[in-house]
This record gives sequence, C-alpha cells and structure tokens, in this order.
Amino acid sequence: MNPKSKTAATLWLFTQNRYVITGLFALVWVSFISDIDLIFLMRSQSELSDYHEEVRHFEHRIDSMQENLYDLSSNPMQLERFARERYFMKKPNEDVFRIIKAKDTSSI
Repeated sequence: MNPKSKTAATLWLFTQNRYVITGLFALVWVSFISDIDLIFLMRSQSELSDYHEEVRHFEHRIDSMQENLYDLSSNPMQLERFARERYFMKKPNEDVFRIIKAKDTSSI
C-alpha cells in the first residue's frame, strides 16, 4: 500500500469518528461563532490592559497631588505662592496685573 493512500485512509477513518467531528465543530463554534469567541476575548484583553494603564496613570497623578497637598499644608510660603498664582490673590495695598497673550489672528 502506498504511504499517501495509507495516510488518506487513516485520515478518512479519523474523520468518520463522531467524537472527532463533534470536537472540531465545538472548536470552530467556540473560536468563531459564539458570542464569546476568540476575537471578543482578544478585544476584551486589550481593553483590560488599556484600563490597567489608565489606572496606573491616575494613581501616579493622585500621588503627585497628595505630595502637592502635603507641601501646601506644611509650607505657608508655598501656600501663598499657590494662592497668588492660581487665584490671583493679593496682599492689601498691592496691585496685581494679569498678562494674557493675544491670540494669533494672522491666519484669519
């Protein structure tokens, strides 16, 4: 018997087994057809990693803000500087001038 025909005969017998056919059908169903298929799982994993990155970003921002809060609450000079820069507060008998850059109107 020819090796090709022997392989073909073995393959034919293998595909006649109902368990193999059912297993292949289940594999195709789970991989491509069902609601929770491989593509959905890959997208979900990608979104999850994006969310984890976003959480790390916000944790870093929270740490930075907590450091700023500690610095503002423990250092009166830093608090005064923050109030002057952010809220334009001033001391009595003091004038504050805001300098605002003009918008570029040459492109209109």
